[in-house]
Amino acid sequence: MKPCDSEQVVAVIGGGFSGTMVAVQLARLAGTRRCRVILFEKGNRFARGVAYGTTCEQHLLNVPAGHMSALPDEPSHFLDWLRRHDPDAHAGTFASRQQYGNYLEELLGSTAGTSPVEIELSNDEVVDLVEEPSEGSITLKTARGNSRRADHVVLALGHAPPQDPAGLVRPGHLPGYFANPWNSGGLEGLDPSDPIPLIGTGLTAVDLVIEAEARGHRGPIHAYSRHGILPHRHQAAPSRVHSGHTDIAGMHTPTARSLLKQVRSEARQWQAEGGDWRSVIDGVRPVAQTLWRGLAEPERRRFLRHVAPRWDVHRHRIAPQIDDRIQAAREGGQFEVVAARVLALEVDEATRGIRMRIRPRGASEDESRVYRRVFNCTGPSRDIRAGSSPLLKAIIRRGLGQPGPLALGLDVGDSGALIAPGGRENARILAIGPLLKEKLWETTAIRELRVQAADLARQILS
Repeated sequence: MKPCDSEQVVAVIGGGFSGTMVAVQLARLAGTRRCRVILFEKGNRFARGVAYGTTCEQHLLNVPAGHMSALPDEPSHFLDWLRRHDPDAHAGTFASRQQYGNYLEELLGSTAGTSPVEIELSNDEVVDLVEEPSEGSITLKTARGNSRRADHVVLALGHAPPQDPAGLVRPGHLPGYFANPWNSGGLEGLDPSDPIPLIGTGLTAVDLVIEAEARGHRGPIHAYSRHGILPHRHQAAPSRVHSGHTDIAGMHTPTARSLLKQVRSEARQWQAEGGDWRSVIDGVRPVAQTLWRGLAEPERRRFLRHVAPRWDVHRHRIAPQIDDRIQAAREGGQFEVVAARVLALEVDEATRGIRMRIRPRGASEDESRVYRRVFNCTGPSRDIRAGSSPLLKAIIRRGLGQPGPLALGLDVGDSGALIAPGGRENARILAIGPLLKEKLWETTAIRELRVQAADLARQILS
């Protein structure tokens, strides 16, 4: 990569946490090097993304404030900021996601205002990249017909939108079906007594329940998934921390089954000694990327099929206050979790609503239920080929990059550089965050993303 002896232009595509922090770290680390950053975000606000752009004040972070610093070298950075706004806040506080968005927005603004590095903010959407080998640069083409040149491009596209359940929906043929609850305003205008069906029982479903409750919804809420399991709750800081996972970290040729067996064994042993299983799950995290990379491709597929649903609800936990409200809604009869396969969605001719056909777990016959609206809460798609991103489609079409064998993300080298179909690593186009899921698996939480952002900035500036 060329040094910044002349002005170096870095285009960062995506203005959520990852893109914002790449821009911030470039500005913080550039020193005397002449660099300019163009941060592209097609949404209305920077430093928010889907997670922190929520308009519901009751959506809380899924991680306590003491672990949410955006800066890896300043672990109390967010907590210090939060205490200036809320003197009662402490390391175990679960702040609102709106507050965290304010924090990131302020961090971006203050960095841009004090650094000699110019951070240009653009609401234009990048839809294509063209490599210019003779100039040693990349041309970015936008939805508004503009072209911009950059020496490096960082893809910080965030999570892929949810994928419609296989074979269930033909887009445009089901009025009242909301494929992506975060882009739809699907709760607007809904009768407070209407039943709300959710396909999925993960974090997105939890958010929809909390938002519906905050809007004063009184009708029943039904959440459907094959396993019928919700995310677990965080506990208070354990009195005894599980310190070592040598048996797990030392597995040289792990399989999905052996990993699951070993984690369960350690969790049971730790609980028998008076500990909390959450400490064991958290202890696996530092070696999770290494373990994932040690799995052969068939074992990764088995992990996704058999282990991932259980891993997700144990690993990605929710705030105790949120869990209290979810459990209260269940105990009060408003919220029901149904272990069932959703087999079909179709127009109900009698009501012009949506008829949902399900097969409850253990049942021998199907059941049908009719709703006015249906929400897809299955979470981010695990197949980047199924998304609607014109930029990803262009990158793949032009041969600048390719999906990994599982299509969880793009094929990348150790540096995050895209690998083209012929095996060539393109050091000018780099990825961060969920696009690295194929390579790293654990690459969606602040703890990983803040380090990736700093590492990418150093790499570009070197």
